[in-house]
Amino acid sequence: MNLQATKMELIEMLINTRKATVLKKIKAILEDEQEHLTDDDYKIINARRENHLNGLSKSYSWQEARQKIQSR
Repeated sequence: MNLQATKMELIEMLINTRKATVLKKIKAILEDEQEHLTDDDYKIINARRENHLNGLSKSYSWQEARQKIQSR
């Protein structure tokens, strides 16, 4: 299965559809797909949280973070 060809075929089908319900369903599927974190994502998040709780990582107050962002 050629992923790029499949994407192009789906794009063409989306362009040609006249049913709003189809578009809503596809949008919901794609949004749902983007919202899921993998087990590896959770491992990274948990490791960073542990580092933070143990004082092994730098953290900033909202004011400090805002100043850093604005100074760039």
